[in-house]
Amino acid sequence: MTSGQPIWRAGVPVREYERPAGRRLHADVAVIGGGFAGLSAAYHVLRRRPGSRVIVLEAEQVGAGASGRTTGMLGPGVGQSLPALVKRHGRARARALYAATLRAVEAVATLVADERIACDFEMTGQLVVARSAGGRGRVAAIARLLAELELPGGVLDDDALDRTIRIAPAARAEGSGPAALRLPIAGTLHPLRLVLGLAESVGERGGTIFERARVTRIGHEIPVRLELEDGAVVTADRVVLATAGYTPSLGVFHGRVLPVHLQVVATEPLGERARDALGWKGREGVLDSRRVFNYFRLTTDDRIVFGGGRPRYQWGGLAESPSSGARALDALTRELERTLGWDLGLRVTHGWTGVIGYVADALPAIHHLNDRPAVLHAVGWCGHGVALSIASGAWVAAMLGDGAAPEDLPWFRTDPPLVPFEAIRWAAFRGSVGMMSLLDRVA
Repeated sequence: MTSGQPIWRAGVPVREYERPAGRRLHADVAVIGGGFAGLSAAYHVLRRRPGSRVIVLEAEQVGAGASGRTTGMLGPGVGQSLPALVKRHGRARARALYAATLRAVEAVATLVADERIACDFEMTGQLVVARSAGGRGRVAAIARLLAELELPGGVLDDDALDRTIRIAPAARAEGSGPAALRLPIAGTLHPLRLVLGLAESVGERGGTIFERARVTRIGHEIPVRLELEDGAVVTADRVVLATAGYTPSLGVFHGRVLPVHLQVVATEPLGERARDALGWKGREGVLDSRRVFNYFRLTTDDRIVFGGGRPRYQWGGLAESPSSGARALDALTRELERTLGWDLGLRVTHGWTGVIGYVADALPAIHHLNDRPAVLHAVGWCGHGVALSIASGAWVAAMLGDGAAPEDLPWFRTDPPLVPFEAIRWAAFRGSVGMMSLLDRVA
């Protein structure tokens, strides 16, 4: 297995952007972060205000973070689940949140079409598959809520699921209730091609992108002074902070946005026998209904890209030992084989890990910083970043232009919840994941 580099980098020509090289620069809007959220913000600012001086500052390479390391599954949803959203926010607010995520999926499709980005986008739909008797109950509960709230989705019984994709018997569950839920507004794409295409669109509209432009300090003054690692300085009238799990390293949202490590493996292209055994002619993205869940999809050359397993929070945040990542990838490989069948002869060729920004209540946070009103943050996608982070660019541009959030939704907020003290964060995260894993085994 090739560890470290995502499969998406294979055969994709990557443009190198210049470095700031100690310069003094000024921007109307400076965006920190060259992933989906940052590039979408830059793109939408330039669409809304042509001729604006927009600078994107990426610490490494465009798409080097979570945006280029995801599985490329595009789907609706936010928070832990729709029933959890209803319990926390009430039916009306939960429906509004979920409907906004559906529009986010459609916004990605529109952007890809408008900018003619060749990123293997397919609107395939998505399946949520029960893995236990309790999972069947959870699928049924989600399906009931979708119907009551007049949101799209339909159930599949065992025969219908088998006609769609054949999951291994070890991963199926006896019991009453639906075998799966189908969400029609969802798809798959090549995430690196999308992020690189978005960067090209920013450049074509007059934006400037710098790589190896690591910001080390965000000032409190207006214009905002950004100090970079190489001695460069950027002053900007407005700043957009789109740094996902790396946000605390800038001294922002420490204890509020947690850097959480996830893992993904990819197989060699499926042979004819494996394709026939699986069915899967609709090429839907697939999630399971467990609390600690897996998710997988097919690429255009019929590789399986499989993510999930236990999310990991490392003591101290970003640093991860090679052995920790290797163990997580080995465990995920076993889960892939258990889910789809040991007899398919699947061979894993790639495995990689990545860091997302996680928030204790599993909702993003998009607003101005309390202590720096010229800085707007768009962080905390909690695993829903392909749709929400890209859609957030239009929301950020509207907030910069109009001074107010475009909708009254709970994720337009100044502060995500605080989890104080590193020992509490580490213990609480590990304890929560451990408890969810235990519940998945018994219910």
